[in-house]
Amino acid sequence: MNINTEHLRSLLGSEEAAQKFVNLFRQQLPGQLQALRQAFAEGDWETASNTAHGLKSQCRYLGLDDAADLLQGLENNPKLKHDLAFLNKLLSA
Repeated sequence: MNINTEHLRSLLGSEEAAQKFVNLFRQQLPGQLQALRQAFAEGDWETASNTAHGLKSQCRYLGLDDAADLLQGLENNPKLKHDLAFLNKLLSA
C-alpha cells in the first residue's frame, strides 16, 4: 500500500496528525474489510454501500486512488459482483 500523506497533512495541519490518521486507518482496515465481505455475503447492500463509502473517503485522503475508485463502484452499485480480492491486494501493506 503506497500511502501519500501530503494531502492529509495539508488538511490536518501536521505530520503528526497525518501519521495518527494513517495508524488508525491501518488498525481499522481489517475490520472494515471484513464488514464489507460480510455485508456482501449476507446481501446487505445498504451496509455494503455505507462501508464502501467510508473506506473510499479514507483512501482518498491517503492518496490510494485505485482503491478509492474501486470502492466508489462498490458504493454506487453494491449488488454487482466485485473483486474484493483485488481490493484486499490494493490495500495490503
